[in-house]
Amino acid sequence: MAKKQKVQFRIQRFNPDIDDEPTYVTFKVPYSDRQGVLDALHYIFQNLDSTLAYRWNCRTGQCGSCAIDINGIPGLACRTVVDPSKQYTLEPLFNFPIIRDLVVDLGPGFRRLEKLRPYLERTSAPDRPEKLTREEISAAMELRSCIECFSCYAACPAVASAKQEFPGPIAMRELASFEFDPRDQGDRVQLAVTSGLYDCTSCGICKEVCIPKHIDTRRTAVEGLRALAVERGMGPLEGHQGFIKQIESTGYAVDVKSTPLTDQLPDVIDVDDPVDEVLFYPGCLINLRIQQVGLNVVEVLKRNKVRVHIPKDFVCCTSVAFRTGARAIASEMVIQNTDYFRKLGVNKVVGLCPGCMSTIKQDWPIILHEKDKPPYDFEPFDINEYLVDQLGFERFNQQDLKPLPIRVVYHDPCHLNRHQGISEEPRKLLRMIPKIEFIDVEDSDRCCGAGGGVRAGRRELSQEIARIKYEILSEVKPDVIATSCSFCFIQLVDVVKNSNSDIRVMNITDLLAASYRGESLK
Repeated sequence: MAKKQKVQFRIQRFNPDIDDEPTYVTFKVPYSDRQGVLDALHYIFQNLDSTLAYRWNCRTGQCGSCAIDINGIPGLACRTVVDPSKQYTLEPLFNFPIIRDLVVDLGPGFRRLEKLRPYLERTSAPDRPEKLTREEISAAMELRSCIECFSCYAACPAVASAKQEFPGPIAMRELASFEFDPRDQGDRVQLAVTSGLYDCTSCGICKEVCIPKHIDTRRTAVEGLRALAVERGMGPLEGHQGFIKQIESTGYAVDVKSTPLTDQLPDVIDVDDPVDEVLFYPGCLINLRIQQVGLNVVEVLKRNKVRVHIPKDFVCCTSVAFRTGARAIASEMVIQNTDYFRKLGVNKVVGLCPGCMSTIKQDWPIILHEKDKPPYDFEPFDINEYLVDQLGFERFNQQDLKPLPIRVVYHDPCHLNRHQGISEEPRKLLRMIPKIEFIDVEDSDRCCGAGGGVRAGRRELSQEIARIKYEILSEVKPDVIATSCSFCFIQLVDVVKNSNSDIRVMNITDLLAASYRGESLK
């Protein structure tokens, strides 16, 4: 009889009453079809070690009791299906005191929720019967589907770095659920602002670990509350206001420090026998601050026989406005850009900045719909997405790539990975470059702290989040930290400089351009 396949589970053990430090114990569990991590824990408890402490209750993903860290990611043990080809490390939820083994004290989290007055506040008795329509209550009901497993709290980089000052995504969701309830008469927006509403980096990890409910706390709760804060004169923060005023006065989020990229290039960059034609949308940072990044994007497109249009009169995508709640200035810019792109007659818009491209993909259609404007008639693409999925490897110019014998680690930008679902494409491009030694670290998708207005409005918090990310990336001793985001790029450049390191920070297209040129990066 064939032996049953076994799966390895490495479990953190710790009893604070008797242990100085956590230890790890490995168990081998027989695999069965559709086995869950909770099933494996039951097997260990019943057959291998009855001293193992873990929490569970309903087994159906509705109580939240069995939330633990599974291979570094918070999730419900009952909803996580075991992959027999993998090994598992199980740890207690981060950011909570450990009671024993996988059991944490959720008391601090619940006490924080209690301080938010989690009940309807009313100044007068309502008429009876009180009538509510589905439309009036729908936003609040979506947010109230939370099962309070605290996975989002455990995963949140702002919670980890704010030294417990930020009550986390679960708190913002709770406040929004009452603010969006027409029956509630409390000032939830003011409470949100004083509770760290602008500490959220918009990384989106909270939605990623919110299984099975998939609550979009970033967009629905945080950005919704920020928009109301701006309407009521409580936001954005002082550090954001300069960017908003800059957009209002110049059409760009930053001021001009050197010759803009759009002034360095012709309207159209022609190539012999073009295989495709695109408009390159540089965004404010690439156009006005890091122009070489944009020149490298153009060079990569040229090397691949793509005809490139340069939008001389584009304006800000207004990502900063959407993320900080200042939506009022966004409408004019969105309409101005879409009208301009339509005039240029392009069918494809390519950009490197994930903040710009996710805003174009997700926020611009909402604004156009609200303003009764026709949908834009072009396809937006991130540069990695375009090169891999649109241009394709069969047409990609690999023969002119020259060796780059360097050690590279990759940082996943949140607005590229989580908000656009683009993570494999940059890795495929990196692996295409001859002689590169690519190291893919486990926490490559941990936020660098630049997004959501945190770099501008909460700089110390942003720097602490960046410091943690730098420690993860630098541990493998790379020559280059690669990314594909103009905002992550400047954040990582700053943290490398502050760490007195000689590691270089480069975008994927910078590396491709260097390979085409045969440069030495040592």
